[in-house]
Amino acid sequence: MISFLIKYKKIILIVTLAFFLGSIVYLGADAYRRGNFSNTVAQVGSQDITYRELYRVTEDRARALRNQGVDVDETMMKYLQQQFLAALISEEVLDQAAQKAGLAVSDYEVAYDIQTSPFFSQNGQFNKAAYEYALKRSVGMSPAEFEKQLRKGKLADRFRGVLYSFYKLTPEETKYAYKMQHGNLKDFDQNKADFADQLLDTKMETAQQGFFDQFNNEVEIKTFLQD
Repeated sequence: MISFLIKYKKIILIVTLAFFLGSIVYLGADAYRRGNFSNTVAQVGSQDITYRELYRVTEDRARALRNQGVDVDETMMKYLQQQFLAALISEEVLDQAAQKAGLAVSDYEVAYDIQTSPFFSQNGQFNKAAYEYALKRSVGMSPAEFEKQLRKGKLADRFRGVLYSFYKLTPEETKYAYKMQHGNLKDFDQNKADFADQLLDTKMETAQQGFFDQFNNEVEIKTFLQD
């Protein structure tokens, strides 16, 4: 399970403010009438992740791909469901870890992101009625539900930033890793910028995997998504 989360670590970035604001453009409220979205698709400790949440983010991505001319068939939809379930689980894990670490997202931060979003403005100004109408009609969410999800995404990002801040590369470490991989330092100066980026990505992936391994020893993660 942990290796799957790490594999799709970049997908986590989608489940943030930009993603949820972007989904307003695509989804219709009638989409939620298809099927039972109250069932639990995964659990992180005592926290449920519902099929409704998974459907919302998966359908948004599928519509975006279709707009790009991609044929989204049943196989692709199952693949997207797996990707975004991993993302939602990862966000929940990071959110719980952030709360345990005493991190928080203020009401002001949530309000600022909403009030400065072009999706909820009229004539360049935030409009509360437009905000409530857009949420209700487009994604079937109340302001309280949307703000809760927005806060969760920001909190997960905050903890991820704290986690990564402890892992930095030194020039000596970069040079040593380059020599170990290539056998010498030929062209090191020319390639060190790109190599350092790749090395840092690997280090961050290792750090995140170590965190998830530790978390999973303390909090049980269950998934119920059927193939």
